[in-house]
Amino acid sequence: MQRRRDWITPVLFAITVLLALTVAGIIHLAHGGEVIGPFAVADQVSSTTQRTNTPYVCWDGDGSGSLTRCPDPRGEDGMKWVFPGYVDAARGGECTRRETGERDLFVECSMTWEGSQVYLHYAYWSEWTTGRQKYAATGSTPKVEQRPDGGMSLSWRPRRLPTPHGEASWITAEMVEGHGWTVAAYAGDGEIARQALAEFGEIRDLREWRGLPR
Repeated sequence: MQRRRDWITPVLFAITVLLALTVAGIIHLAHGGEVIGPFAVADQVSSTTQRTNTPYVCWDGDGSGSLTRCPDPRGEDGMKWVFPGYVDAARGGECTRRETGERDLFVECSMTWEGSQVYLHYAYWSEWTTGRQKYAATGSTPKVEQRPDGGMSLSWRPRRLPTPHGEASWITAEMVEGHGWTVAAYAGDGEIARQALAEFGEIRDLREWRGLPR
């Protein structure tokens, strides 16, 4: 009887191993030849969980455990985030990326608005002081105001100057101190330029600068 048990045990073990290898082979083929093991599956699940369960979503769509870990807005996608009104400007007119010069990003939108030809300039300057100097060169001292988010806004009142836009020679602009994003509006009338800036040039609340809670 003892010898029979000694013979049956290895046979059962061999059958178990063969069954396990067969199942593994079926799974392997079902996934197009990819090796799918317990550790790989665990990694995929944990990665997915991390993306969906993070408390914040950065401006670029990535999940994060803290907004401080989100990057500052950059590029055209960052511009669309910083300026919520850009969507309406693009919908109502034609927006084109232009030569940047000193600017790292420069997008110009042209449209007919309130019966007037209006141009919006959205730009990013790697050194925010360069953007400030650009509009200070118009000879207008910026109006400095406290924002609800704790930042300081710099706004330049409409001023008539020679511009590349012909009769749209009134220019007004705005930015937030310490940040390189600027927006300017050009029109044939100072009040129209001011209204266009208010309509399409909103700068996002600094508390939402890098992202939002889910």
